[in-house]
Amino acid sequence: MFFIREGTHLYKFLMILACVGEYPVKAVHLLGYERVWKQKINEWHKYQIYCLPGTNEKVRAQLLSISGKTPYKTIRLHKSALPILEKVDPDAYNYYMKNYDAHHFSGAPTHVGRNHRLAEAVAMCLATGAEVLPWKVSDLQDPQTRYRNVEQPCFYLSRDLKEFHEGELEKTGYIRLAGALVYPQGMYAVYNTRDVPMQWRGRGEEKAQMMLSEIFRTGGLREASESAILFGKDFFTAAMTMENSFARRHLKDGLDRIYQHLYYIPMNGFGIKLLQIITTQRWKRDLKEIIFGDAEPTVTLGGLEHDVYENGEYYYSHLDGDLCRLISFRRSLRKWPEKRYVLACYPEQVSYIKEYLGDYWDKGNLRVELYNLDALHAYWFEEEKEDNS
Repeated sequence: MFFIREGTHLYKFLMILACVGEYPVKAVHLLGYERVWKQKINEWHKYQIYCLPGTNEKVRAQLLSISGKTPYKTIRLHKSALPILEKVDPDAYNYYMKNYDAHHFSGAPTHVGRNHRLAEAVAMCLATGAEVLPWKVSDLQDPQTRYRNVEQPCFYLSRDLKEFHEGELEKTGYIRLAGALVYPQGMYAVYNTRDVPMQWRGRGEEKAQMMLSEIFRTGGLREASESAILFGKDFFTAAMTMENSFARRHLKDGLDRIYQHLYYIPMNGFGIKLLQIITTQRWKRDLKEIIFGDAEPTVTLGGLEHDVYENGEYYYSHLDGDLCRLISFRRSLRKWPEKRYVLACYPEQVSYIKEYLGDYWDKGNLRVELYNLDALHAYWFEEEKEDNS
C-alpha cells in the first residue's frame, strides 16, 4: 500500500505529471536516485492500493501508463489515476484536464518531444528548489502577490506566459521557449535543446523576448529580457551548438544576437549545482569575488572580453557557462593575438571550449585555470548558511 502525502516520491511525481502531462523515461535520473525512481515507477505502473491524504479511504488503481519506444518512451497518468489526482489536489486536477485535452494525448513525435522538453526543464528547476507548479507559483495577474520580492525561484511554463496577454499565443506559438525562471533580482528565459544543437528561430525568439520583457519588467525585473538558460543533454551538445552558431555567425538569429547572456546548463548533477549558483541573489558579484578576490574589474575599449587585468594577463571566467561571452572571448583572441589571456573554467567544460576555440587554444598566449564545481558549490552554500544563521 502506498500513502499519498506531501514530501513523498509519489506525491512529487503526481504533481509533476499534472504539470507537464507526460515525462520521458530517459530523464528519470533528473528526479533523484535513478535506481530508486525506476523501481517506484515500475510499481506504480501496476495496480496497487493507495491511501488518500487526510482520510482512511483506500483506492485500488494503476497510477501510471508507459508507452512508446526510445527516444519517445513516455510516462503518463493512467485513466484510473484521475479520480485520485482530483481528491489529492483539485487545482492540479483542473490544470491537468484543461491543458492536456481532458487526458487525451497525441502520439506524434513532435508533440511528445515538445512535452518532454518541457518536462526536463521543469525537473531541472525543481531539483534546485524552485517552485514549478503553475497553480502554486505567484499569480502573474495579481500585482500584490507576484514576483516583485521573490525569495524562492519560480518557474513559469511557456503556455501560461503566452496566455497572459490576449493574442500572444497566436503570435508566438512556434517559439522554442520552455518557460521563464524567476529568481531574486532576476529572470531567465528557459530553453531546452536536449541532445541536438539549438536551432534558433530569430524572429520568433525576439517576440518571446519582447513578451517576457513586457510581462516581467512591470514587476521590477530590469534584466527581464537580457539573459537565458539553455538546457542540453551534455557538453557534447554544447559543442554542437557552438559549432552551429559559428557557422551561422553572419545571420541575424545567432544565439548571441537575441540574448546578452546565454548560460548553458547540462541536464545532470553538474548542471543542477551550476543552476543553483546562478539563481542566487547577487551571484555574479559573489562569483567574481570568490575567483578574483579584491581585483578591480576593468573595461577595455574595443570590446576585449575579460573580467580583470593583472600582471599583464587578461582574466576571463567561463564558470557561469555563458556562451555569449565565450563567443565574444573568441573574437578577442582573434582580434588581439599579441595579448596574454587566462581562462577560468571547470574540467567538464574543457572539451567543448577547446573545440570551439580551435587553433586559438594552442597559440601559446592562453593559460587555463581549472576549478572544481563541487568545492565551489559547497563553499558557496556554506557561506550562505552562515549568513542566514
